[in-house]
Amino acid sequence: MIKLSEEQQVLGFDCVQSVLANEERFKIRLKIGRDAFTSLKTGERLGHLFHLGTAAGAGAGAAASGTVATTFFGSIWTSVGLATAATPVGWIVGAAVASGGFVYGVSRLFQSYSNSRVDEIPKFLNSALDIMAASTLDLLGSLAMKVASIDGHVDQTERNSMQEYFVDEWGYDPTYVEQALNVLEQNIEKTRLSEMTASLAEFAKSNPDCDFGTMQAGLRELLVEIAEADGHLDEREEMAIERIEASLCEQNSLLYSVKAAVSATASGVSSASETLGKSATGAVSRAVSAFRGASGRLRSKGANGSGHDD
Repeated sequence: MIKLSEEQQVLGFDCVQSVLANEERFKIRLKIGRDAFTSLKTGERLGHLFHLGTAAGAGAGAAASGTVATTFFGSIWTSVGLATAATPVGWIVGAAVASGGFVYGVSRLFQSYSNSRVDEIPKFLNSALDIMAASTLDLLGSLAMKVASIDGHVDQTERNSMQEYFVDEWGYDPTYVEQALNVLEQNIEKTRLSEMTASLAEFAKSNPDCDFGTMQAGLRELLVEIAEADGHLDEREEMAIERIEASLCEQNSLLYSVKAAVSATASGVSSASETLGKSATGAVSRAVSAFRGASGRLRSKGANGSGHDD
């Protein structure tokens, strides 16, 4: 693989006209109607969605996934007539948008590249569906690259199988997939598995309709599908997928451990504050009583002394 500069990677998309060649096929994978997303064409909301997922890449951290979960499932899905994306693939697509800042893919490439040299939103992104499709390929393609490169490199045969899979099964445009996989392979070492899985776990926690176990199983199923696209799943690929699953479980457990610790700390602080408050109140009460007692004795002594002088 010849290393390309960021500018060269961007220029590779000059020939790309669209993300999807078959929108209906992509919608079938999401299990949504053919009219979904028609109300979310270019405009302010499209730009908002494009920038939303890559916020984490600017230093917002995995917690940014919570914001995306709320926005994606609260306003985006509702606006197209869907209350929730209550399917494993729907959750994975939402998580893909949320984790855009942690994946060195197309979305992050164009977001980080100088706005003085490219349009703010790439010309091949024409709808919210395009953005979701681009983010989905960034996430699944990046994880698939992790699986394929377990032996240190990505074989061209595996690359070809990945490209055919996303074109035939998901409806992606062949030219877009070719360039997107180039970007993912160029930056494979920059993308950290722990950061991606932490973002996915945060997304699942932040969306009350998302079942973590079901999403995890759905993600495994998709990765196995991609790995088997060349006709077989070897032992090393299976080990790589298990590693991704283990990292996802670890990040989810860590997330809830931190949450429990914060909750326990907050409870302890509240209890300590209450105890301290009671102690302080008691001390003040005792001080007031002592002061009153001393004042009484002084007044009594003063009165007795005055009578003796007369």
